[in-house]
Amino acid sequence: MISFLLRHLEASPYRRQVKAAAESVFWCAGALLRGVPGSPRCPVCSARLVCLYRPVMGDHLAREWGIDETWRTLIERREGEICLGCGSSLRVRQLAATLLDWLAARGGRAATLKAALGEDVLPSLSVAEINSCGALHGRLVRLPRLAYSEYAPESPTVAHEDLLALSYPDESFDLILHSDSLEHVPDVDRALSELYRVLKPGGASIFSVPIIRDGRQTVVRAEQHDGVVRHLRTPTYHGGSYQATRQYLVYYDFGDDFPGRVSAAGFNLREVEHAINPAAVTFIAEKPSPVAGR
Repeated sequence: MISFLLRHLEASPYRRQVKAAAESVFWCAGALLRGVPGSPRCPVCSARLVCLYRPVMGDHLAREWGIDETWRTLIERREGEICLGCGSSLRVRQLAATLLDWLAARGGRAATLKAALGEDVLPSLSVAEINSCGALHGRLVRLPRLAYSEYAPESPTVAHEDLLALSYPDESFDLILHSDSLEHVPDVDRALSELYRVLKPGGASIFSVPIIRDGRQTVVRAEQHDGVVRHLRTPTYHGGSYQATRQYLVYYDFGDDFPGRVSAAGFNLREVEHAINPAAVTFIAEKPSPVAGR
């Protein structure tokens, strides 16, 4: 049932209803799977990890990316391996695992995000979630110091933030989370500069982007000047998962040079790659702390 719902979500004129039905199934399954012993456990919801699979990449996007079958399979698995307990993709679970690793260096002991919410470390931080991080969002909303925003949100109760011009004051946050957002901004270097600006020294932006690690360089697909978009390649769009029903224009296909751009923005960068899927990589971009005595 849940595989059918996910497979037909994007094509359905009743996307919101189908999404709600899928989330109800996840809620019921999660309640059961959290009581099932054994490992592995989902780092988001702590349930015994049982994955569904759905294909997510169309032939058009695969051709535009110019990827072989190996990389197509890796990306399909990154997005299409869904935790039955909470609906998190492999990408989102990798983001959660990376966050937990970062928290462990600060005294956290939790093995799942659900458990981390009950500790002292994560709730004590000022956190920005810039665009919903999939299934993580339902847990992050419990943080007392969370600033959650979307770009052009559909709900009037959600704050609008543009990664090219964040409204937050300098050095506002200990932690910034975003997932597969930077490829959708017209100027990634300016966005990285904004993230650096609003982080406190010693703080980190933990995030993911779709990236092909086969030796290629970043491809710029579109540019924007004075609000007018100029397409340099055939337009492609990402989005449309059960978590977000809208599609967004892709400005960048990131390649092996992307980490250098993050470092050039001033961050100390660490890459965390999934043990068996190099397409599921997350980045910990830390803002250096001032050197004592200077």
